Amino acid sequence: MEDDRTRKEMMFGEIGKYCLDISKLVFGGVILAGIMNLDVNYYALFILGSLSVLLMAVAGFVCINFSNNKKK
Repeated sequence: MEDDRTRKEMMFGEIGKYCLDISKLVFGGVILAGIMNLDVNYYALFILGSLSVLLMAVAGFVCINFSNNKKK
């Protein structure tokens, strides 16, 4: 029983780190796409990019917080 709990805590921590990494990659992609001279709708790029970065960052912090609360 205890082994399952620590495994779940580790899994939530890793999922949180993964979500934060994805949000950083999307943020970098939005910045690079904005700098390059591409035929893209910049408003849609920045709005959708910002929403996805915020969503993934919040999900990452929630998972990390959930895994840390279980340890206490």
